[in-house]
Amino acid sequence: MRIEVYLDDVSEPIQVLTPPEKFRLDTHAIADGDHVLTFKAIDEDGAASQRRIPFKVQNGPAVAIHGVVDGDILTGDVSILANAYGSKIGDEFEPVRMETPTPIPTWAWVLILCVLAWGAGYISLELNDRIDTVVVEAENVSDPDPINAVLTDAALGEQIYGINCGSCHQADGSGLAGIFPPLKGNGVVLADNPREHILAILEGVAGKEIDGVAYAAPMNAFGAILSDEEIAAVVNHERTHWGNSAPLVTPKDVRALR
Repeated sequence: MRIEVYLDDVSEPIQVLTPPEKFRLDTHAIADGDHVLTFKAIDEDGAASQRRIPFKVQNGPAVAIHGVVDGDILTGDVSILANAYGSKIGDEFEPVRMETPTPIPTWAWVLILCVLAWGAGYISLELNDRIDTVVVEAENVSDPDPINAVLTDAALGEQIYGINCGSCHQADGSGLAGIFPPLKGNGVVLADNPREHILAILEGVAGKEIDGVAYAAPMNAFGAILSDEEIAAVVNHERTHWGNSAPLVTPKDVRALR
């Protein structure tokens, strides 16, 4: 038994296989467009059968046309936009260099922001029981103020930030340009007086320019979700990471501003 492999209407097979056998099809030597592979099986008695598999080759740059589609009937002066794009192995994606006919619409950004906000809230509620467990364990610690000792430490601050803040402000505190402000080097985060920093987490922030930049996404209020200890922990995390260095706060500072 043998299998002869034919490409399009070429009379000579491009491969002769002894089944089962793999072979490699190098499409770089085939013109872009529609093609057909024909597999013809022939047994020892000469009986044969075949199977045809249509396929498309696209090694060159892709072409996008706006303003006309297959089968259109055109009349008069028609505006047509032609675009082409492609990449090679090893290319790096650089958003600032990407060319596109139209920007991402506003409704798409709003939808993305809503999904991010919903996700952050959902994760926060789901993990709330885990944080409550930490509170119970802290009450058994032989410390004069065990709850504060456990809940305001670096580990809790990092956990709260990862659950509630990291998806927007990013793990490295750099934010997203024009959407979420950076916390790294942020004047509010570095201020000696932590009042504005704490209130931002308690009450949220909306419609405020930061260093002359208006950010599209409002910040949710976390006062109803996070305790005084949790807010103090995440404030201290933001004030001591990514090169930031600012005075720390206590749960008592948060409680005074609620």
